Amino acid sequence: MLRLGIVDFDSSHSVEFARRFNRKTHDREQFVDGAEVVVAWPGSSEMAPERIPGFRSEIKSLEIPLVDSWQELIGQIDAVLILSLCGAAHLERVRPFLAAGIPAFVDKPFACSVADAREMIELAESNNVTMFNASGLRFAEEVLDVERNRKTFGTVQGAITYGPAKRADGNPGLFHYGIHSVEILFELLGTGCESVMTSCTDGAEVVTGRWSDGRLGTVRGSRSGATPYGFLAYCENGVLQRDVSTRFAYRNLCRKIIESFETETPAVSHESNLEVVQFVAASLESERRGGELVRLDAT
Repeated sequence: MLRLGIVDFDSSHSVEFARRFNRKTHDREQFVDGAEVVVAWPGSSEMAPERIPGFRSEIKSLEIPLVDSWQELIGQIDAVLILSLCGAAHLERVRPFLAAGIPAFVDKPFACSVADAREMIELAESNNVTMFNASGLRFAEEVLDVERNRKTFGTVQGAITYGPAKRADGNPGLFHYGIHSVEILFELLGTGCESVMTSCTDGAEVVTGRWSDGRLGTVRGSRSGATPYGFLAYCENGVLQRDVSTRFAYRNLCRKIIESFETETPAVSHESNLEVVQFVAASLESERRGGELVRLDAT
């Protein structure tokens, strides 16, 4: 049984993950075996400090001990969950744990700058420690079904993903809610995006990436009207349209966290994590330039 520690309570993930790992939910289908949250640090927040007291109370109701500093986690845990709402906080939060050889899950968005993403990856690799990052929407059942049925559908030759893209200070552009649709796109198409172009209005943005093999992938993020998650996958043997349910996204992500720690192999590659950050950074630069094409290697 892996002993997990939580860092930062400004995201609902602190409670949602703890409930699943500690089997404190009324829905047994949400239980995750193999790990337990044994200690947590409420931390601080630049984006939503007002959330911390409420989530602190909920974590305490799950009978998880709280500590006053991140230093107190070391020695009590086998792995850490960095759950800060703001991607810009993740580098400094995860640094001491990677330096101590403690495996880490870093929540979405992985980082809000390419430099931070590269540094976290370098820290994990230089310390030979497992680090895993992903949106739970990568592992929604409808997304996983595309790979499960690859023999029927054939390879994915292009895709459009969509979902909410509410913006927030601290996680610019698609780094906030839009990150989920970006990660679904990369789960469907894999890595290899070379450039992006962005069209942006107050109500929505559309970002189209061109992959090195000529495939095109598009994210539509909406800020008004209906904002469900979903995708169109253009496959060899048909076009798949799927609404994406979040019902098992947290559960499946938590299972992938345990799998990554146990096998010492992240369920999503560092290459994909970095490319997602580059994709969003390039989309922001394209928006700033009025929709010009921006190469990911220029970010």
